[in-house]
Amino acid sequence: MLLDAGANLKLKNIYSIQPLFTAAQHGHADIIQLLAHKGADINAQAGDGASPLYEASKNGHVSAVEALLTLKADANRTTKAGLLPLHVAVQNNHAHVVSMLIPVTSRIRVQRCGISHLHIAAERNRDEIMELLIEAGFDVNAKLSQDWSRIYEDHRSTALYFSVYNGNLEATEMQLVAGANPNLDVFNPLLIAVRLGWVDMAALLLRYGADVSAQVSTQPSSFPSAIMLSMDTLPVLKLLLDHGCDAQSCFDVPGNSFLCPGHVLSLAPVHSGHYDSCQELPCGTEAGYWLAGKRKT
Repeated sequence: MLLDAGANLKLKNIYSIQPLFTAAQHGHADIIQLLAHKGADINAQAGDGASPLYEASKNGHVSAVEALLTLKADANRTTKAGLLPLHVAVQNNHAHVVSMLIPVTSRIRVQRCGISHLHIAAERNRDEIMELLIEAGFDVNAKLSQDWSRIYEDHRSTALYFSVYNGNLEATEMQLVAGANPNLDVFNPLLIAVRLGWVDMAALLLRYGADVSAQVSTQPSSFPSAIMLSMDTLPVLKLLLDHGCDAQSCFDVPGNSFLCPGHVLSLAPVHSGHYDSCQELPCGTEAGYWLAGKRKT
């Protein structure tokens, strides 16, 4: 009735939202179809850059997403934050919508966004969606752009790092099986597992080639970082040495023929990923004696 009376389909509110956008926001597929056939712009963006398809995807409105895609809505328009409809569908755990958007999302556009959908799936522990993305061929070794990476104090860059950081063993294995490289981040994910005493996680990473000699770049030391971070957890320390971590440098200190293994510094991590405090282990720790024994063998 309003349309027949000459209502303006492109009238915007103070947020630059048009009627079709509101229909998409609330999942009204029939109204989307009606407005589109009357000449409404199916790609008109709100003030924050969100499109009708982005909004429908965010709210998990399958029928609205289907209607918009049938009308050839652009799935590769980003918001001002640089996110695509697929990003927000992953973020909000809408697996069905994700499966609909994957075929129409440009991989080149994803690269330009600076953050992969796999990063978001890993950060939010969306394992089912991660499996969909991997099966669709999304790059498991994609890195965050510098702008996205610097948001995190540890300057993480891979989706694998997010999964290890979250202690998500299943998602970590899923990515490693798909070819994820465990040695791409500035702070090696193995060191997270080591410091937190996660034996299964550390073993998994080592099985897929994690660098047992990885160093903490912000805390250079002649000692292997993995050993410094594992002194409180004997099973992890044993695992590292069994995988070739060289403990000899713990004993070879300039000016001394022998360093008591109990004096190896154990870095105490701040959860953000920074390492700015140290504590000296007592000379008689189990790990210290075990290291000494390992040296003799």
